Amino acid sequence: MKRIVGLMIAVMSLLGLSVSVHAETVMPDVSVKSTVQEVLAALKQEKTDKKKIQALVDEKVLPLFDFTLMTKRAVGPAWKTTSAEQKKVLVDEFRDLLVRVFIAKAFTDNGNRTVKFEPLRYDEGDDQVTVKTSILSPGKEAIAVDYDLKKTAAGWKVVDLAIAGPRLALDIYNNQFREPLQQAGVDGLIRFLTEKNRAADVNAAAPVRKAEAK
Repeated sequence: MKRIVGLMIAVMSLLGLSVSVHAETVMPDVSVKSTVQEVLAALKQEKTDKKKIQALVDEKVLPLFDFTLMTKRAVGPAWKTTSAEQKKVLVDEFRDLLVRVFIAKAFTDNGNRTVKFEPLRYDEGDDQVTVKTSILSPGKEAIAVDYDLKKTAAGWKVVDLAIAGPRLALDIYNNQFREPLQQAGVDGLIRFLTEKNRAADVNAAAPVRKAEAK
């Protein structure tokens, strides 16, 4: 799980995408490019202000993702037989886990990171596209990051991503969600996510308690 969270943090610390009324007319790579630069610039100014960073996350990062489609991919075949109520809980818990961990740990090592974008392979009428990028840091090996975007009624949304490896949602299913699903079904997966969120809360609160104790 730590590896998955680490990958998610690396991506979310670089991306955000504001949804506009005309989002469907915007090329996905153009939107990502402009927003990456905006977020990187903001992080350099606000990286020590947690409240402003959280506001940046809410405004720029969260609207980028379609958490329902991501959760559907991560849950796999069991999604088809999951009730509407269970789906809502799963989406909320999965989203909260990513956000909680992200807010607690992101933006701690932004450095002089830059992003290189590969030429986009896109034909007019396509409703899915992969934006390929590389994260470049001085003295470090480049990290390949692919974003799978899908055109939805709300514009282009990230439905999966990969960092020098397999797709995140599919990898979570294979390595994290499959076992609790097989052992206790959807309710077991909900408990698994709830426990992860509770652990994330505890970890986030620990530094605060230590600081107050001094």
